[in-house]
Amino acid sequence: MLLCPTCKNPLLKEVRQYSCQNCGKTYPDNEGIILFAGDPLHREQYFPDNAFEILYQSEEKNFWFRVRNRIIRNAVSRYLSPQSRILEVGCGTGYVSRYLKKMGYRIECADLFFDALQFCKNRDAGDLYYQCNLSDRLFIEEFDGICAFDVLEHIDNDAAVLKNMHDALKPGGTLFITVPADWRLWSAMDIYAEHKRRYSLQELRAKIEGNGFKVIKMSYFMTFLYPFILLSRKLSLRRGHLNEEDRKKQINREVMSELQPNVIINSLFFLIFSMEVPFLSSVSMPFGSSLLCVAEKEP
Repeated sequence: MLLCPTCKNPLLKEVRQYSCQNCGKTYPDNEGIILFAGDPLHREQYFPDNAFEILYQSEEKNFWFRVRNRIIRNAVSRYLSPQSRILEVGCGTGYVSRYLKKMGYRIECADLFFDALQFCKNRDAGDLYYQCNLSDRLFIEEFDGICAFDVLEHIDNDAAVLKNMHDALKPGGTLFITVPADWRLWSAMDIYAEHKRRYSLQELRAKIEGNGFKVIKMSYFMTFLYPFILLSRKLSLRRGHLNEEDRKKQINREVMSELQPNVIINSLFFLIFSMEVPFLSSVSMPFGSSLLCVAEKEP
């Protein structure tokens, strides 16, 4: 069931739109994307204007995105059978959604940003596309699985969003989450992406369990590269004495060096990071730059 974001009553599916019989609000299909968040050009300030284009150009080659997809693949395939219906919220440019779709899952893509969903469609990443705000209670017991990969850190009220994802899952459904970890690693990338926080394992577990989920698996990852990351963050240029223009330039340089690293470094880090993948299936890493959580909505 889908609820009207305006009045919270059930929506009626019609040709090329959803409509609410209670308040009369309609939610049209624009270029194959259902607009539950209003104006397709609506943009809250979570990312710089060209962030999705940069991601789209970087993800296919960048070691972090490639290995993270392997970690996600192992987690999802362990707990959900092929043909399960999955919603990826905060799907961005669809790099993960397309990967899961190729594995045989029925994927639906949701994001706040219309331009991100256009990249998704260009990748043929999903079966359905929704522009929506995760703060709205939209889906009720619709999905076998929900994925939120590096999404919660962008949201002020992450607990409310977790509650909405709980409501959107069928009883017994599975939640898959990754988030950045460890405040000591706060960097230009966090500033650029307008993150609100980096998580500890205890904080993430408390929020997930506090919103009705049972945690099945929780582990840090990117453990083997953690010393390199910590050192690079400590050695990064201090920006406190820079004027605003130079500060922004420095942040952009640091971000681009992470998204599009030197070919040799990218290959080396890919090999090191890849070594973690088989371990994560059976053990939980004690530290790392990111966290993985798999949780269940109890029947």
